Amino acid sequence: MILLVIVLVFLFKCNAEENITVPQDEYKCSLPDVTSIDDNLDITRFRSDFSKISEVKFPGLIGPLNERLICKIKCIDGNWVGPLCSTTADGRFQPILRECFYRDDYKLLSISFKNSSIEKETYFPHGSVVTSKCKHFGLYKLKGDSQVRCENGEWSPKFPECVPTTLVTNFTGDAPPSIQYVVVSGSAVVEPSGDLFVYPESTLWLDCIIPRVTGDPDWSWTQALGQHNAAWATDDGEKETHYRLILTKMSARHSDQYTCTSSGGHTNTIIIKVVSVVCPPINVSSPRIRLFSQGWKLGHSVHFSCQPGFHLNGSAIVYCMGNGHWSALPPTCEETFCPMLRTLGPHLSLVEYNSSYGGRAVFQCSWGYRLVGAPGLECELDGKWSGDIPHCIAIYCPNPIVPEKGRLLTQASTKNGKYAVGDLLIYGCDEGYQVLGEPSIVCTENGFWSHPPPFCLRPSEIRKADTIYIENTTLVHFED
Repeated sequence: MILLVIVLVFLFKCNAEENITVPQDEYKCSLPDVTSIDDNLDITRFRSDFSKISEVKFPGLIGPLNERLICKIKCIDGNWVGPLCSTTADGRFQPILRECFYRDDYKLLSISFKNSSIEKETYFPHGSVVTSKCKHFGLYKLKGDSQVRCENGEWSPKFPECVPTTLVTNFTGDAPPSIQYVVVSGSAVVEPSGDLFVYPESTLWLDCIIPRVTGDPDWSWTQALGQHNAAWATDDGEKETHYRLILTKMSARHSDQYTCTSSGGHTNTIIIKVVSVVCPPINVSSPRIRLFSQGWKLGHSVHFSCQPGFHLNGSAIVYCMGNGHWSALPPTCEETFCPMLRTLGPHLSLVEYNSSYGGRAVFQCSWGYRLVGAPGLECELDGKWSGDIPHCIAIYCPNPIVPEKGRLLTQASTKNGKYAVGDLLIYGCDEGYQVLGEPSIVCTENGFWSHPPPFCLRPSEIRKADTIYIENTTLVHFED
C-alpha cells in the first residue's frame, strides 16, 4: 500500500462531510492544498482549526468521468497523507496512486474510456484502462495493444500506432491491404473498440483492396465452421483492386476475426461480432427539434435538425451501439443569435439592433461622416451576420476656388489642410475691388460648398453687371 503526501489539488464540495477527531495533543497540520468547486466556500476560514484535526473525510470527483468516491486524508507527523478513497462511506479505503496524463498527440487514434470518447487532454486515475482504435476503419492497421492501462502514473504498454494501408499509400511501398465494408442489407456499426458489430440477417461485403496485378490475396477466418465466397469485384472501377468476401444472412457463427493476406504476405484484420441489439426509442418533447430515424436496431442512426431560428447543441447524428445505448444523448435546440457587434468605430452607431435569427443591425455615422459599406446587416440561419460591419469616413469639400484679385480670410479646420463639414470660408478682395456674390460659403454634408465662389470686380463694373446663380455656377453678364 502506497500513501502519498498531498501535493495534488483535490475537489471539495460545499456540503463536504467532515469526520473530525480532536485528541489532547496538537497535530499541527496546516491547511491542505485544496481547491473548492463551490465559489461560496471559503477554505481559508478553517486555517486556525486544522492544527487540531487528525482526519478529514470528503466526497471526491475522480477521473475524467468524475466518478464519485468517499475520500479521506490524515495528518501524520505534521504532514497530510493520502488520499484514501472508497466507493462507500463504510467500505475499505484504498490509496489513490498517481494519475496518468493523456496527451492528445495521437492524431490517428480514437481513444475511449468506459465507452465514452476522450477528445481532449485529461488525467486518468491509477488502474484506468483506455481503448484505442484507428480513426479511419480499415484504412489503417493498429500496431500494438488496443488497451492501455494506467500504472501509478505511467501508461503500460505504450499507446499503439496506426500503420497506413494501400489506399492511403496509393498502392506504393510494402503496405498492408486496406479493408472496406459495405452493408448490402441490414445494419452495422463500428464500436469504440474498433470491432464491427453487425445485426443478425444482414448481408455484408468485405473488400480487400490491393492491385490485382500483384496476384490474388487470401481471405481467412479463425472459425472452422462455414464457407464464404471470395472473388474479384465485377463493378467498373473496382474489379482491378477490390477482392470481395461476401457474408450473407449473418448469424452468430459469423462472429469471427477476418484477415486479408496479400500475395506479398502483408495482412490486415478486422473483428466482426453479430449481435441482436435494439436501442430504446428516442422521444423528444420540444417542438423545435426534428428527427429522422432509420430505426432502433444496432447500427441504425437518428438524424436531428432544428426549426429555423434555432441550432443544434450536441450531436446531429447518433447511432445505436452494441451496448444497447445510443452513441450520444439527443441534442437540444437553442435559439440562434449572431455575435455581439463589439468593434464599432468611434463615429459609427446603431439605430436598430436585433441579434436573433432574422433580426437586423442598421448603422449610421456621426455628423460630418459618410457610411462605407452596407447600411444594414441581417442575422442569418447559421448565426452569422450577412456581411462585414461598415465604417465611417470623414466628409471633405474640395479645395475652394480663389477668384482673381481675391483671397481667403479663413483656413481649413483640419491639420491636414482639408475642409471638413461645417467649415466656413470668408472671401475678401484686393484694394479697389469688391465681392460680387456670397462673401462666405459653408462645407455641407454632401461634400459640396453651399455657394459658388464670388468674383472680385471694380465697383464700376459691379453697377453694370447682372449676376445669375445656376447650380453652383456664377454667371455675370455685363451690359455694353
